[in-house]
Amino acid sequence: MPKNVTTLFSSRHNIELELPNTDLVIGSVLIPGAKAPKLITADMLKLLRKGSVMVDVAIDQGGCFETSHATTHSDPVYVVDDVVHYAVANIPGAVPFTSTMALTNATLPYALRIADMGWIEACRRDPGLAEGVNVVDGKVTYKAVAEAFDMEYTPLSL
Repeated sequence: MPKNVTTLFSSRHNIELELPNTDLVIGSVLIPGAKAPKLITADMLKLLRKGSVMVDVAIDQGGCFETSHATTHSDPVYVVDDVVHYAVANIPGAVPFTSTMALTNATLPYALRIADMGWIEACRRDPGLAEGVNVVDGKVTYKAVAEAFDMEYTPLSL
């Protein structure tokens, strides 16, 4: 990393220490299938300087800032306690052709395996693909999804 980049363990203590010297916070938490944890609470905004910017890339998973709510490309920002918030859902939608090509390149090999073998055999042969199965026959087979929506979890059986 460049010398002007500092990486720290994400704890409330470390975040509170860094916020007073921060102009831009980019929250990019991902727990696959689950809601994002709230790493910056409303009371922590007072630690930021007026005009600071918070970008919540985790907004599609509920957001990682307590003060986040989803915005759109046409109306992307709002201000809370003198802090600018950007929380556009589906950020890749700003570049639809490029994001579609990237998604296609990443997913096409899986789609081809499913087409060639059927989803069950493809999942038997590829544990990574099996980990991506969320629902089968109306039963939630991905534990984090079941927890996020308070639904019964049924382990995937192939």
